[in-house]
Amino acid sequence: MSPVFGGVDSQLVLLAAAVAVVVLGFRLVFQVFRVGAGSILGIVAIVLGLQYLFGIAPKQLWFEIGHLPQMAMRFVQSLS
Repeated sequence: MSPVFGGVDSQLVLLAAAVAVVVLGFRLVFQVFRVGAGSILGIVAIVLGLQYLFGIAPKQLWFEIGHLPQMAMRFVQSLS
C-alpha cells in the first residue's frame, strides 16, 4: 500500500508532528499548573497558619487527615 502523500518527506512530517505534540503538552502542563497553583497556595497558607499561629506541626495535621474516615464513620454512627 503506497502512502497518500508519497512526495512529502516523512521525516519532515514526523518532526512537525513531534513539535506539535511537545507544544500542546507544555500548554497542557502550564494550564494544569495555573489552575492548581491557587489550591497549592491555599494549602501552604493553611499549613503555615496552623504552624505559626497555633503551634500545630504539619505532622499532626497529616495524622488527623489520615484519621478522617474513622472520625466520619463515628459521626455517622452517632447520628443513628
